[in-house]
Amino acid sequence: MKQKPLIIPVFVPHEGCRHRCVYCDQVTISGVSQPFWSATAVRRHIGSYFGRSSRHPVEVAFYGGSFTLLPRSRQLLLLEAVQDCLKRGQINSVRISTRPDAIEADHLGFLRAMGVKTIEIGVQSLSDRVLSASARGHTSKHVYEAMLCLQQHGFEGGLQLMPGLPSDSRDTFLRTVDQSIALRPNCVRLYPTIVLAGTQLDRLYRRGRYEPLALAEAVEWCKEAKQRFAAAAIPVIRMGLQATASLEQPGHIVAGPYHPAFGQLVSSAIWRDRMTPLLKETSRRSRRLVIHAQSQELADIRGHRNGNLIDWVRELQLASLKTVQCPQTGPGQFRITIE
Repeated sequence: MKQKPLIIPVFVPHEGCRHRCVYCDQVTISGVSQPFWSATAVRRHIGSYFGRSSRHPVEVAFYGGSFTLLPRSRQLLLLEAVQDCLKRGQINSVRISTRPDAIEADHLGFLRAMGVKTIEIGVQSLSDRVLSASARGHTSKHVYEAMLCLQQHGFEGGLQLMPGLPSDSRDTFLRTVDQSIALRPNCVRLYPTIVLAGTQLDRLYRRGRYEPLALAEAVEWCKEAKQRFAAAAIPVIRMGLQATASLEQPGHIVAGPYHPAFGQLVSSAIWRDRMTPLLKETSRRSRRLVIHAQSQELADIRGHRNGNLIDWVRELQLASLKTVQCPQTGPGQFRITIE
């Protein structure tokens, strides 16, 4: 199993962006009030992470904005700030994010030489109708061309998808998922669309021209997406926006399926679907059951605030339902026994 890296995030919200998409406010999302980094500030920020982990590879990730649309001098300044750490082996690689229409073959050699290994693309959707309604300024064709270019030049490519954009539907989103699988990305992020105050989407929502997904809908859409990606051996490395003090400040989120533990809601829903039939069958023999699984999976099995356990006890009329750590079970496996 590929070892999960320690990520050192450097947020550059809106830097390099040609225009503002209808949903976007990266300053609020990232919680970074001072987006313009100096080389010294980047080095100091990276150094503050050293000593936190000795078991994982370390990766510096420039998030937000459109990195490859920054002036070359700005890209050079940011990337040069990590070169000493790369040479000393304190960090292992660099990750950037950008737009699909901002990938140029003649620029990739520079990025490779500066230690960039992974390039994440803000795809959002592979429906041209959804992209147009969201003012993305590119088409699905740009995504296919960008991923092909990255793969031909030896980069790992990631896709960022946003279910629930204007003109989106469950069928449209799942077509995007299937088309994304065909692109063979190295990783995927799922960010259900949130209405943030002051955005164009906020204005559309207030005029009744946009209806965001309900939380339950977003969980169902992402549950199906995660299962399809898992079947294709493509990891979903993030679901839902990272909770920040700025994002959760009253008034910043106007509407939409935001939840600070959204990823757990999705994972728990998958466990619930898998386990309910066997729990139901076993409950015919006993009202006292025990679930055995690996320790790192027990929280998702129990559900957010033990939601799955509470529902199972009520629905199956159980006297007790316990979860027990079981190292012998493999990843994603479980056993149910009678107490």
